[in-house]
Amino acid sequence: MIDIRTSVGQIMSRNVLFAKPHFSFSEVARLFSEMKIHHLPVINEERRLIGVISANDVMRAYSRLLSGGESDLAGMDERVKVADLMTSDPVYVCPATSIHKAAELFNNHRIQCLPVVEGTEVKGIVTSRDLVRYFAEH
Repeated sequence: MIDIRTSVGQIMSRNVLFAKPHFSFSEVARLFSEMKIHHLPVINEERRLIGVISANDVMRAYSRLLSGGESDLAGMDERVKVADLMTSDPVYVCPATSIHKAAELFNNHRIQCLPVVEGTEVKGIVTSRDLVRYFAEH
């Protein structure tokens, strides 16, 4: 039986990789590909959440490059950084947030991931896939 009082802290991914705003286009694309992930919280030098970047953000940027007649990835690395592609000031939750509230946020904001922040520290990430997995197993 599904218990909607379950918190995101109970289902979130805790081993989170992060991107920094200065990471190049190919650095972040490589992370998505090699780690088989779809979202990365972006943190600043103080390790505070400043954005989220998705694999879709990277694909859209690459599509724009190709549709513009360019294929110079090295040139793109010089011009495009994570800060240019990320969603700034993302919606986030705390570990105690219910999965019901998380589902509402996914729906209302049309997003696929929520960084989980406690105080100023990113503790994890919960995705719409995490919710689907939880619902399927319960």
